[in-house]
Amino acid sequence: MRKFILIIGLLISGVCFAQDIDVQGTVLDGAYGEEPLAFASVKVKGLNIDAETTMDGGFEFRLLEGNYTFIVDFIGYKPVEIENVLVTGTMITLNPVVLKALKPGYDLVLAANGE
Repeated sequence: MRKFILIIGLLISGVCFAQDIDVQGTVLDGAYGEEPLAFASVKVKGLNIDAETTMDGGFEFRLLEGNYTFIVDFIGYKPVEIENVLVTGTMITLNPVVLKALKPGYDLVLAANGE
């Protein structure tokens, strides 16, 4: 019984000491002079974690140390995938992400081609 309690105690203490790291970034509108893009979607690929940009285009996540891929998307814009972001330390600030507007009919062509 003592071993069981010791194991449970060690597991709980390990979880308590795991540190969240702030990951921050900005999304800009490439179609309109790289102004901040509010309400864009930023997702962590493979996890059920997402954020929406604020009025100044900023977003923030709290993640554990690791290697992540982010997907930045907004209706009418081409999604951007930021791969192999190594999250370590206390805070990570990503370079600004510039979304480019889709050409009219572009998404319809992709859908017709099965992409």
